Amino acid sequence: MASEESAERETKESAERDTKKSAAGPDAYQKRYMASDALYHDKIRAPLAYHLLFLLPLLVTLGSTIVGHAPVTVPLLALIPLALAWALFSVLRISVTKGEVYVQYGLFGPKIAVGDIERCEAVDYDWKKYGGWGIRYGRDGSVAYNMMGDHGRAVRIVYRKGKATKTVLVASHDPARLAAAINEARAAAPARAGVRVEAVVEREAEGAAAAEREAEAAEAAEEKRARG
Repeated sequence: MASEESAERETKESAERDTKKSAAGPDAYQKRYMASDALYHDKIRAPLAYHLLFLLPLLVTLGSTIVGHAPVTVPLLALIPLALAWALFSVLRISVTKGEVYVQYGLFGPKIAVGDIERCEAVDYDWKKYGGWGIRYGRDGSVAYNMMGDHGRAVRIVYRKGKATKTVLVASHDPARLAAAINEARAAAPARAGVRVEAVVEREAEGAAAAEREAEAAEAAEEKRARG
């Protein structure tokens, strides 16, 4: 019982620390590349366990090289991709502006127009459904940008991309605040006339096609009765 209370208290304290970090404002990268005047910034850094996962093979490789008196060049070249992956996926950044939501996991991630967002909400998720952490693809077609140590907290964003509907799950220190910032931007964004016109034209085209199919079916039935 005591261990459960201790674990719960530790999780709560960790969440409070994470929330303070997200409220600290944009870092230098976000200011320069992800809209310094954004309504809201969020950032998650990888925990110690993540860094140890990359440090261990590095130490093993270097140790084997030293003990075996092998040339250092080959293992160093082999470790370059590992070091690059470590640098790229150690920070997840999210910025919300009046017009767009920027998601960047290293150098990767979508830039979503606020006017294309259909739904946004804070959710609890199970990382096992995505097979791990990083940029992961779910069986339902959604894409997760999650981080080890995110405590299963994220924001689900459903948006339109062309004629397709996309879903992304973005880990966050404070998903309620992030979702609120995105929905605030959605509420303030002017209605997109182009999207409305496109939707109307599409509905009209679908209605015309359905009417044509009904007319063809009626004509075929009339011809069948005439032959009979």
